[in-house]
Amino acid sequence: MKKITYLTYLIIFLIFQTSNFTLYAVNHSNNTESKHECHSFANGLTEANSQQVFICTGQYAYAYHSSATCPGLNNCKGEIKSTDEYSALNSYGRRPCCRCWTNISGNCKDDNPYNAGTSGGGSADNSEAYVYVALAIAATGAIILSNDFYVYPTYSFYKGLNNNSSLNPEISNGTGLSFGFRKTFKHSALEYGASYLKFITKNPFLYNDTYEYYSNENSRWGYHFNFVQQLFYFKTPYWLKVYCGPSVNYVSDIGYGGIFGTEFSLFDRLKFDIRYEYTTQTNQIQAGFIFTYQRRYFWNK
Repeated sequence: MKKITYLTYLIIFLIFQTSNFTLYAVNHSNNTESKHECHSFANGLTEANSQQVFICTGQYAYAYHSSATCPGLNNCKGEIKSTDEYSALNSYGRRPCCRCWTNISGNCKDDNPYNAGTSGGGSADNSEAYVYVALAIAATGAIILSNDFYVYPTYSFYKGLNNNSSLNPEISNGTGLSFGFRKTFKHSALEYGASYLKFITKNPFLYNDTYEYYSNENSRWGYHFNFVQQLFYFKTPYWLKVYCGPSVNYVSDIGYGGIFGTEFSLFDRLKFDIRYEYTTQTNQIQAGFIFTYQRRYFWNK
């Protein structure tokens, strides 16, 4: 009987020691993996030592995440897919998520900076729907009260970061469209609209003690309110207008500056327009068309 009792004690002791060793091995492995996660971006990656990460395929996603349930993915407008960290960094042009990694200050991105949110992609209220309703009402009012609609292919000379530092991104000039409505007067007009431009950004990262670059395409929306005044209208022919005026816009901040341009009448309701815009937020040239869809308001007809 005593032998059986001693044997039972021995088996329990061996199981306890084996469990302790297993827990130590697992914890040690997890600690090692965590250290790898924290330092992998700074030390450079190869495909061999790359770990699985998660990215959002949406247009405005910039980060890669250590978990598919990261709050940074709550605002994902595309598909959440898994890849390896090397590909996320070098093929997709992503940066580590600021929520998933802790020691990568200055090198991280946050895909969802405005919503620490609960899990799932839904919003807690209807504020986004209210914004869309307000925009629809404003657009309807602009259409009714305006006379012209304009659209300009736009070439923007990038205006922003000082590229003297090797840490700053290199940003190409942008292309896109500017569009909106005009309320016309006898020799002047009020303009209100938006612009959508795309840029190619080359972002530096440190790899094996040298700076390398990965490229990704970025886009930005801008909004503007202009007043243009015709110049020399008593000296120029009826089909030609030279104008200038102030501009207030918003891109990443409120900007102010001016516009100078020339308008050519092609047909009764169609005009060709070329202009140069320079503000504290923009530096761009535009060339496009202005279409007059109503000369008088419908309630005056």
